Amino acid sequence: MEILIEVLPIMLYVVAIILVIVLIVLGIKLIHTIDRANEILDDIERKSKSLNGLFQVIDGVTDTLSVLSDTVVVGVTNLIGKVFPKRRKKKERIEDA
Repeated sequence: MEILIEVLPIMLYVVAIILVIVLIVLGIKLIHTIDRANEILDDIERKSKSLNGLFQVIDGVTDTLSVLSDTVVVGVTNLIGKVFPKRRKKKERIEDA
């Protein structure tokens, strides 16, 4: 029993030292990983900012085509409405007579 009382604190100290060393190594690796991730994110941000002009041009062209197609649809609809007049319902014919 006396041996266990003398050996147990030494074992606990050794395990604690090993745990601290492992945690320090993991912390250093985590710092390196976060630094690499930050570099990648900065690179992606730079590249996306360089493409903003292209996206604005595409957005402008899309808006112009949308307005143009809306204008054509309204014109065709009005033309069809003039060529084929609305039919009156039977009730309207009876009221007109």
